[in-house]
Amino acid sequence: MGKKVAITGIGVNFSNIPDVNALIRTMNGETEYSRTDHDEVKTFKNRKIKKLLAKGEKFFCDSAISAVHDSGILKADVAKERRGIFIGTTKESSSRFELLNVLKSIYDGEIRYTEFPQAVLENMSPLFVIKSLPNACLHYAAEEFDIRGSNSLFITNGVAGSQAVATAYHSIMRGDCTWCLAGGFDSHMEEDEFYNYEQYGLKTGCLSDEKSSEVLSEGAGSLIMEDYEHAVLRKARIYGEVIGHGEVFLNLENDEAKNMGILKRGIFKSLDMAGKDEKDIDFINVDGSSYRNYNRIEKNVIQDIFSDVPQIDLKKVLGNLVGAASVAEIVADLNILHKKININNNLAHGNTLKTFMKLSFGFGGEVSIIIIRRNEL
Repeated sequence: MGKKVAITGIGVNFSNIPDVNALIRTMNGETEYSRTDHDEVKTFKNRKIKKLLAKGEKFFCDSAISAVHDSGILKADVAKERRGIFIGTTKESSSRFELLNVLKSIYDGEIRYTEFPQAVLENMSPLFVIKSLPNACLHYAAEEFDIRGSNSLFITNGVAGSQAVATAYHSIMRGDCTWCLAGGFDSHMEEDEFYNYEQYGLKTGCLSDEKSSEVLSEGAGSLIMEDYEHAVLRKARIYGEVIGHGEVFLNLENDEAKNMGILKRGIFKSLDMAGKDEKDIDFINVDGSSYRNYNRIEKNVIQDIFSDVPQIDLKKVLGNLVGAASVAEIVADLNILHKKININNNLAHGNTLKTFMKLSFGFGGEVSIIIIRRNEL
């Protein structure tokens, strides 16, 4: 038997959905949760690090703690150098309000330069630059879970979380890691953060109750991915196996036919790696992004290859979580796979679901395709 990669832990945390059980109930229409301020990471061990966390990082750390505890992986005797971490996000800054407070205190028609040092001391953290680093969260989570192995951060917006999952998958397949924490997070609801996304046709979810690929949401999702044999030996619960990955880059200046051809090659590459063909896919979780007409390309390609395979668009339920989208949606997909979530009548009443495909799109033209199946045991 060749090496395989299992998913043994899952976790989510959104502004209005605190955990996986809440996600299941909400998506089944049983419960609606109100927004939370999310000021604290309740179980984070390192108090010094807690003070450095931006809002999106708090979402991620909560989801990661949930996934790690769900998996029971820390009870296994795995060398720190055999643990990996891969994160997707678009975080660019966490400390703009500190800077704005400095400027407000020294500007009244003209800048009072002589008062600038005192204003900095009173309003800005000495770790201002560190708090603003996108990859700081790699360190925070690595410290929390004693991860000293392979690591990387992806800042490719909507495809970032999928690339984190794919890299964890390949790291385990190569034998670099025994297990990896793979996740994604984003929080851009504040006005000074949101303006970056208006150019992509996104609008803030605060303005509307609707959810779609054009409505920005915030939160995080995490997976524990593990060498399959290691998971079986420790009798871990296995949610599914990652079995295939394809990655392509669409040139959004090309005509639609050329981009369709490129996307088709990526899908067939992922199917080939998985040892599957189109009839083996039970449902497809599309990205659904309307930016530069990607959704039309995606829809036409899926229709050409898969014909009647059921499709779901979870951004219509969760909104666009950007860097968190891929991982959070995979967590939901796994619960659909096990029929804990019934989002589509074609899925709820059909045969046993075995395999699904997740497509993720980045605004630069990147497309990542992940294929996951139920555990065979």
